[in-house]
Amino acid sequence: MRKLIVLAILTVLGTGTASATDRTVRLAVGNMDCEACPFIVHKPIEGVNGVKTAKVDYKSKTATVVFDDAATTVDAIATASTNAGYPAQLATN
Repeated sequence: MRKLIVLAILTVLGTGTASATDRTVRLAVGNMDCEACPFIVHKPIEGVNGVKTAKVDYKSKTATVVFDDAATTVDAIATASTNAGYPAQLATN
């Protein structure tokens, strides 16, 4: 009986909802025309709930963002950058 109870508990614990996964995206960021721009872009992107890290690169004019896909979306991250004056969209390469 004890084994049956333990097995039932383990089954219940193991069948919870699927956990979210971290996702990494690379965004092309427009309007970055000086080396200070990445600092400006970085703040609103990292302010999005669910964003874990953001690396904004002036030379490539991109932002590489790691985020929890259960907490936010690529569109929300791109919108945060766009609202700061730096239009962003998924990079094509």
